[in-house]
Amino acid sequence: MDPLRHSSVLAGFVAPSEIIDQLAQHGIALFHGIGDAASLIDLAQTLGVVLPHPDSDVNGVTLISERRESAGALGAGFTRASLSPHTDRADKTVPPPVLVNLCLVQAGSGGESTFVDGVAVHRFLVDHAPEALRALIHPKAVAYGKTHVYTGPVFEPIDGGRRLRLRIWPRSAGRYSREAEEALDELQCVIAAQTVAVRLEAGQGYVIDNTRWLHGRLAYAGERVMLRIAVDPHRGVLRKAGILDTRQGVSWR
Repeated sequence: MDPLRHSSVLAGFVAPSEIIDQLAQHGIALFHGIGDAASLIDLAQTLGVVLPHPDSDVNGVTLISERRESAGALGAGFTRASLSPHTDRADKTVPPPVLVNLCLVQAGSGGESTFVDGVAVHRFLVDHAPEALRALIHPKAVAYGKTHVYTGPVFEPIDGGRRLRLRIWPRSAGRYSREAEEALDELQCVIAAQTVAVRLEAGQGYVIDNTRWLHGRLAYAGERVMLRIAVDPHRGVLRKAGILDTRQGVSWR
């Protein structure tokens, strides 16, 4: 497994005007040159319609910083603890397709953003762990959430089955079938091997296809402030959302 195949994408920061092309090609874009919430909202609105979030303000902007010393797996984002690579709002019927995140203040130590390309994870499972993949694409592989419960595959077929939407939450936040539970160890090893960490400084951020890329954060010390906006993209912004299904005969039924 070679997470460095995305090194050029994850090593370079583009201007806001270049984000759409980068996002369409790679499902992710790192950007620079945005310094406040108003400018971030403007960027989000060029990409699509801003979506409300339970933690956001009236403009759809969520401020992510330390609010408590400790929390459960789903509240770790508001602590200084590490946040495992995940899909935002994986319990929703349709998770937000695009996320826009901006760094306002970077921690003195730690706090690197982490990324995992679901395409690479899926390809490895197809080639090296088809039984684990079969368990993870079963229609009853996982249940997420308490009020808005999603029950279905971890790799969910979309677009008529031609593509897959990746849904991953912290392990302790899901309820899994016996077969999917056994496959999680393999899945988490692949995710760990594919994780790339990027340190964002103030004025830098990223836009990701939330159906394809997992995102997280390393633990940190000091103050760290991020802004997040969820977006339903305009037609054509995500030309190839999610993951191309290349299971080559691996049945999920």
